[in-house]
Amino acid sequence: MKYLILALLSLNALASDFPDDPLIRLLAIDSDSGIQGPTYSKIVEELKSLEESFSDYAQVVTYGKSVEGRPLSLIKIANKNIISTKAVYIGGSIHGDEYLNIEDRLPRWFLEQTATSGTILSYLNQGGVIYIAPILNPDGYDRRERENRNGVDLNRDYTVIKADVQGFKEAETRSLVEYLSRDLGSIHLEVTMDYHCCIGALLYPWSFTGPVLSSRDEKRHLVVASIMKSSIGPGVKVGTTPVILGYSAKGTSKDFYFEHFGALSFTYEGRRNKENSFFQEHTTMWEEILKNLVTL
Repeated sequence: MKYLILALLSLNALASDFPDDPLIRLLAIDSDSGIQGPTYSKIVEELKSLEESFSDYAQVVTYGKSVEGRPLSLIKIANKNIISTKAVYIGGSIHGDEYLNIEDRLPRWFLEQTATSGTILSYLNQGGVIYIAPILNPDGYDRRERENRNGVDLNRDYTVIKADVQGFKEAETRSLVEYLSRDLGSIHLEVTMDYHCCIGALLYPWSFTGPVLSSRDEKRHLVVASIMKSSIGPGVKVGTTPVILGYSAKGTSKDFYFEHFGALSFTYEGRRNKENSFFQEHTTMWEEILKNLVTL
């Protein structure tokens, strides 16, 4: 037992020094969420069904193809009769084994709220857009693998100038950002969140050691963090990747969205084997986030 503990401590230290080494990561980090979902094709079918049922608000976009040729699909939710001025982006399963069964259920919940006069409808009627890409890494998702089929960690493949990372070498990340950049145009991207697993934490920029947010930007991110803690529970940790996870990661989505678009950008690390049972808490969180966006 003594030697096992020492070995695990050594692996964790190596993971901090070499977070992008596939072998070290495989040995030291178990990121599998333990939550099973339908095939990727079934999830895309659900998005298309929503497009048919909520035609005034929903549009399914195929923005590219994965390494193995699977369609890369997201759903865009907006009032099609109103000029869009602001947006929220939600992504899931950029690591194929970190599916939470939250991000793929959110589209239906958002769209069902358009039948009421509540917060979601108000946001859309004020020019708000909600983009949801429930499975960013479909090849990895269907195989229950972290990386894409080129063996690349897609959450290290975003261009982050401050980190000296030139990304978008993989089809999955490049296609998504090219589409978002075109479609957003002058629309202000306000908040982004990628769902991951598995420690129960909300992470904000920066993902690597060195830079820190200005006090103004940190306060703005902490407003969202306080909403999450009040909605999902006080046990959710809040901070940066180096502080909460203990390693430095360059080329992450949240750093890109913050640096490039000026969005309040987050990674939510769900809880292994049980995050799917907290769906109602996530809907409460998103309702509160949209309600408060104008004051952030």
